Amino acid sequence: MADITQNFSQLLLTYGPGAMMDLPDNAVVVAGLQDWDYKGSSWKPVEEERLVALLKQQLGDKLSSTFAGLRSPPMYDEERRDINAPGVGVRLFPEWFLINEAPGKGTEVAPAGAGNEKRRRMVEFTELNVTAGGKLSYTGSGGKIGVNPIRFVGACTKGHLQDISWRYLTHRGREQSCRKPLYWVERGVSSDPSDISVQCTCGASISMADLYKPKFLGTCDCHSPWLTPRRIAGETCAEDLRLLPRSATNTYFAQTVTVISLTKSNDKLRQTIAEFRSDIDSIRQLPGFVDFLKSGLRTKDAFKEFSGEEILQALDSDDGSGVNPSAHPHIAEFDMMATGAPVIGSDGTGSFFYGETLPREVLKLQPPWDKFLEGVVRVHRLREVTCLYGFTRLEPPPTPAESELDEIQLAVGGADLARNVDWLPAIEQLGEGIFLHIAPEFIKPWLDADQTVAKARDLRERENRDAARFNREPTHRGTAYWALHSLSHAFMAELALECGYPLSSLKERIYSSGPAQADRFGILIYTTTAGGQGTLGGLSNTAERINELLVRAINRLALCSNDPICAEHSDGSEEYPLQGAACHACLLIPETSCEARNTRLDRGLLTRTVLGNGSPLLS
Repeated sequence: MADITQNFSQLLLTYGPGAMMDLPDNAVVVAGLQDWDYKGSSWKPVEEERLVALLKQQLGDKLSSTFAGLRSPPMYDEERRDINAPGVGVRLFPEWFLINEAPGKGTEVAPAGAGNEKRRRMVEFTELNVTAGGKLSYTGSGGKIGVNPIRFVGACTKGHLQDISWRYLTHRGREQSCRKPLYWVERGVSSDPSDISVQCTCGASISMADLYKPKFLGTCDCHSPWLTPRRIAGETCAEDLRLLPRSATNTYFAQTVTVISLTKSNDKLRQTIAEFRSDIDSIRQLPGFVDFLKSGLRTKDAFKEFSGEEILQALDSDDGSGVNPSAHPHIAEFDMMATGAPVIGSDGTGSFFYGETLPREVLKLQPPWDKFLEGVVRVHRLREVTCLYGFTRLEPPPTPAESELDEIQLAVGGADLARNVDWLPAIEQLGEGIFLHIAPEFIKPWLDADQTVAKARDLRERENRDAARFNREPTHRGTAYWALHSLSHAFMAELALECGYPLSSLKERIYSSGPAQADRFGILIYTTTAGGQGTLGGLSNTAERINELLVRAINRLALCSNDPICAEHSDGSEEYPLQGAACHACLLIPETSCEARNTRLDRGLLTRTVLGNGSPLLS
């Protein structure tokens, strides 16, 4: 079988440990971290002290006591294609299969019955033949026949995954010891659950529609087929097992946390120490370790311009974390970019961040943007680190962006990536962007207006309703977040027309403080890519045209092609309480670009719609 490869982003965000994947010949589940094999190749640590400190503080017992930090996934090696090549393991799942039709061979596929009925034999993995190349087949009366994995499995909201007990369910109330052949029976071509059934030749049968009924499948058996062992003796789960199509969009929701790497107070030496933290920690107990540092193959070029005394002083004044792990990563990022300094960071090789605060005379801001914007930073270089720490099924977890700005809370209720988590996978990407520092003096009077206060009460009630749907505590981001998030989407759509990057390649970070927090309001629009070169300046070079782009973005929001229906949804709906006047024609963007899954959006908070109501920030 040919090598199957995925890029790092796909591996972490879509096909991480526990995710189901269809390969050309088999269906599999991606194995846990214990089967991510580097095969002797040197794995690359991902240095990000703030993120490691946050993970240790938030995840606690979910991490091993010997947790060693972050590392990149195994890199595919074109020159090593044998069994010793580095790679990510997968495991066969599900273990029930349907036999394919093979006309003219007298196969185990029964002839069509009345009403265009199609019957296919169901078999388990233990009944199949496996070739050296990994292909599966069933030996029937007419020779070897191909098989397809069954389309339905069982899962719970805690991430457990298992095969359906097809024999047990089919024979409920009948002879449980029956081992006669089972058949998958489909009537017509609609694929409606009521037209699909599982039938035994003994006469027992069950409709697929029954399997969708609440509690019909019973409680979860705590199976985790991507882990070793797959089930721990005595482990229990009180969640109901639910039917899950393997190709459904709710089979896997990655739990990730992302930070933008900081400069170390613009200190090049401190930044270099941060980049080589693991190398330093491994030799620091040695006598004369500074000499090793200045002569090591990996570190000598980076530290050659610094004296031993400078290195020791910087290490003695460094607490090893550089951040309060309870603090939201956005705070440090905002404070770094909002200093107003002409140059932020450095332009040297290996720099994590480099930006320029543009002079106001260059921006040529017109009302209301001259008062709305306190500063604009052209971000020439930034480094983004994303870590995968768990996942959920069936229901999406809250994102770190949904926590209050003064303190981040990771969603720790997801499934584990390994029984013993000694490290976590992460990717680092380089890019560029634009940071808008928004003046608190412009935002706060609007927040205190009577209309806005009334709107804030409505938004809180809608956030409560949405949290109740998923049986979790509500998070209230505030009216300012809703407005700035809506502006961010409109601005991104306008940038995509100008900067040369598609909208799906842009990302956002919204900085919006709550009532009892220090004033921090801002928007970072950026793009990143893997590799050493990052991006080419098309986005950051549009910063000087910020006034023109924002004016066009707001003007486009005044009228949506779906008005008046879109505008009428400003108060939300029962099904989508976190969406106001926002649709695919005006504010919704690819979800990979949005930090909040296209929620908390309402263009009525920015400008007057065709209905003429609301409390717009910019009208």
